[in-house]
Amino acid sequence: SSMTLPSRKPQLEVQPGQLIDEDSKEGEMLRDFAKFEQQLKDEGFFEPSNLHVLYRLTELAAIFALGLFLFSLRTPLGILGGVIAHGLFGGRCGWLQHEGGHGSLFTSLWLGKRVQACLIGFGLGTSGDMWNMMHNKHHAATQKVNHDLDIDTTPLVAFFNTAFEKSRFASAFNKFWIRFQALTFLPITSGVFVMLFWLLFLHPRRVIQRGLPEEGFWMITSHIVRTALFKAVTGWSSWAACYAVGYWGAMWVSGMYLFGHFSLSHTHLDVVEQDVHKNWVRYAVDHTVDISPGNPLVCWMMGYLNLQVIHHLFPVMPQYKQIEVSRRFAVFCDKHGLNYRRSTYFGAWYDMFNNLWTVGQHYHTNGVQKNSN
Repeated sequence: SSMTLPSRKPQLEVQPGQLIDEDSKEGEMLRDFAKFEQQLKDEGFFEPSNLHVLYRLTELAAIFALGLFLFSLRTPLGILGGVIAHGLFGGRCGWLQHEGGHGSLFTSLWLGKRVQACLIGFGLGTSGDMWNMMHNKHHAATQKVNHDLDIDTTPLVAFFNTAFEKSRFASAFNKFWIRFQALTFLPITSGVFVMLFWLLFLHPRRVIQRGLPEEGFWMITSHIVRTALFKAVTGWSSWAACYAVGYWGAMWVSGMYLFGHFSLSHTHLDVVEQDVHKNWVRYAVDHTVDISPGNPLVCWMMGYLNLQVIHHLFPVMPQYKQIEVSRRFAVFCDKHGLNYRRSTYFGAWYDMFNNLWTVGQHYHTNGVQKNSN
């Protein structure tokens, strides 16, 4: 795919048209965008659907039950299938809790946050409050150096050619590790390191520091209840083995499923330098990509986060309604000469891994520059 710029030099200059008075075309586009948004509101695109949420919750319960059934077969293949099913369950809890955090599940934001705490807590052993804090920064400044936590990931993985130089955290740099970061990204970085760090340190610390008993309850329940259910249906005698396979095995799958798909929509696009300010539409359009927005299978697999550009433009819109909005937005972009990036599902995986590989080779060859602009 020609979409990814291999060198991805950071853009330092102030982008044209970011000052409304400087470029009337940009101002005109923004005014037209406000009209576009109002029309979508008038047509009910921002109204949540209880029926849709019921379907999503039922699907989660069914996947969880399927996992328990597979475990109960007590065969190696059954255990493997159950781990995959429960991994899928955790990842799909991730998609739905994300909507709860944005307030696009119910008309009641309060109810959405309760469902979020349950899904991310029981499904992923983590905290909705911590998630919302990190995720809001990502929305406020997508792909922006030192703002978007989704790309502030050194030393485990570097998504752009100045990631180490620009990191706020003095990163331990390992030439060999970074060289092969494309290979370790899913099974080791996402599945093991991030999940262990989030579940055993980052999220529990937030819950304790901020005193969040509801989230703490769901997180503890996640570890205990899911391990106990695994033990009950498999008849295994060792609690440690049940915890390792039934719980952490599933979490490993969830980590790869979630972070792998999260990274498809923007990590391989240009970064925005710290001192460059862009408008709302530009952040979404220039630094995000939509992946097969009309394909129902991809929509299911990615929990509608394949409509990432549309989601960044309208974060409080129920995501299943964004398929139609994507069609209309394409027309809007044609009218205003915007480049609405769309990719295929496998094309996005290629772009993401290709970028990781390219950046890995850059750092293996050049190391970390001492004084980089």
